[in-house]
Amino acid sequence: MPANPFNRRSFLKKARQSGVALAAAALTQPRRILAANEKIRIGLIGCGGRGCHLMALTQNIEPNAEFAAVCDAYEPKRNRGKQIAGENAQVFVDHRRLLEMKDLDAVIIATPEHLHGTQLIDAVAAGKDVYVEKPMTYSIEEGVRIIQAVRQSDRIVQVGMQRRSAPMCIEAKQLIDQGVLGDVTLVRAQWYWNVAPLNPNVTIQGELDWDLFLGPAPKRPFDPRRAIQWNWYWDYSGGMVTGQGVHLLDLLQWFMGKGTPLSAVMQGGSYKLGGECPDVFSASYEYDGYTASWILSYNNCFDNGWKVTFHGTEGTLVIGEPIFAEGETGYRIYKEPWRDMENRKPIYKSEEGLPTEPHIVNWLECMRSRKEPNAPVEVGHTAAAPCHLAIQAYRNKTIARLDKKCTKLTLG
Repeated sequence: MPANPFNRRSFLKKARQSGVALAAAALTQPRRILAANEKIRIGLIGCGGRGCHLMALTQNIEPNAEFAAVCDAYEPKRNRGKQIAGENAQVFVDHRRLLEMKDLDAVIIATPEHLHGTQLIDAVAAGKDVYVEKPMTYSIEEGVRIIQAVRQSDRIVQVGMQRRSAPMCIEAKQLIDQGVLGDVTLVRAQWYWNVAPLNPNVTIQGELDWDLFLGPAPKRPFDPRRAIQWNWYWDYSGGMVTGQGVHLLDLLQWFMGKGTPLSAVMQGGSYKLGGECPDVFSASYEYDGYTASWILSYNNCFDNGWKVTFHGTEGTLVIGEPIFAEGETGYRIYKEPWRDMENRKPIYKSEEGLPTEPHIVNWLECMRSRKEPNAPVEVGHTAAAPCHLAIQAYRNKTIARLDKKCTKLTLG
């Protein structure tokens, strides 16, 4: 992801060696087919706000789910995870020690995004099913490696892009497939929030294993701002280009069904928050047969929230949360030409929200059925690819191009 990508060779060599050991251990374990009422033992890797939220949702959804272990490099987060998991849960600092537990069926990975790839590869090598938070990848090259590792295993992996399981999104996709919009040649994705500047005086409140936090990232002196506000530093994240972008660009590509972009450019800056990654940006994409944009501002909340607008020759789809000033969620479809007063009332609409629960339910069901989940690793890879493409264009101040197989990025 950096403009001049750092050398991860030594870390990845160690990770591969660890993966070989985990895989060898996994081969000695018989594969279990989970019965409908059988207890599912899960470990949580990454006990931040999102990880603990996913754990609590899973506990509420699945009465047979037991969180047998939690893991985090940061002590306060480990303690919080233990509190939610229950007194019998084991506690780990290093995810590799958690993965050595032979009686774990699955793990949820909700760590900083630069750690997702190595932890996911380690988890499937250890014979665990996985729910990994988005973005799945830190780079396009890492996505290729993840797909290879998962497809060489027999593990179920769900990437945490909940729109893939949301009823309102599935319904809107079906309407597009029926042709109600005609030919779509422009798609606009946007996200507007007003966020407070980063705290320059943030402090660590307990023990933190700095080396484990850094993982494959460049070695740097301890910095509490990087540890706590990691998603605004290029070493660990793509900022909101990836943090929010994988959601909306995956929805865009899923609905359009024409693959990943051919090229991208992006402009923006860190105007208010004070991080390395931009808090305002505008990316423009060339796709096969249409043009798309991805615009975000964390400095202004007019039209607050996320929205994707599909402009077709026969109609327009607006999907988001909220999509109107009154705070309604869901989607609306309007006939062309919209300037005619009779076409300003939607011909299709939904006011459903965007729950995470259906996505977790789908993962749990697939763990039992061994069927493919709604957001497999290929989707995780292609959803993040346009984000990585735009970041490279932005950081190198040029156009970035992607091959049609979504495996190689070039500049200029």
